Amino acid sequence: VEQPFAVLACTFFYLLEDTAHPCLSMSEDGFTIFYGDEELPITAMAFEDNTFTRCVAILGDLIPVRGRHYWEVEVDDETEFRVGVAYEDTERDGYLGANGSSWCMRHIRTPSRHKYEFLHNGWSPDLRITVHPVRIGVALDYDRGTLSFFNANLEQHLHTFHCRFHNYVHPCFSLDNPGALTVHNGRQGLISLNFDDY
Repeated sequence: VEQPFAVLACTFFYLLEDTAHPCLSMSEDGFTIFYGDEELPITAMAFEDNTFTRCVAILGDLIPVRGRHYWEVEVDDETEFRVGVAYEDTERDGYLGANGSSWCMRHIRTPSRHKYEFLHNGWSPDLRITVHPVRIGVALDYDRGTLSFFNANLEQHLHTFHCRFHNYVHPCFSLDNPGALTVHNGRQGLISLNFDDY
């Protein structure tokens, strides 16, 4: 029997403002991103070499240490988002999860329900999640080659990607409609969560 995934502390990282799509703004502490209601005309957007140009996304610091890492993301009911990890060279003119260099959980709000996808290379398994998670745990294990997602409030496993990561990855975050997303990582101190090992 495998031992449960015991998380002792959240991994600390900053969000990299130089990768942010121009429609994103950040809180003063740098851990909440906002996508406002106002649509900027494309001519008013200032794109840099490293910024996302299509997906309204941002990367976190590279996680250059082997072993297990964990962080949480807080969202509200109406926010459509993508959260996961991506290689440094992931396409800046594409969408997270639509290529071979990023893995993500996506939430889509339809008139009748919350829809979730777990995307890599544009493909997602057919999964139904009955309880809408507002605090999502992301567990990265370089050594086992897994990326797992949890409903952190319920300590409920949602999905695990199995992949031998050839390079270190960045946490990645995207908002697909106006809203906000907050990252909770090592600055909050120690946590004690035990999840089944998938």
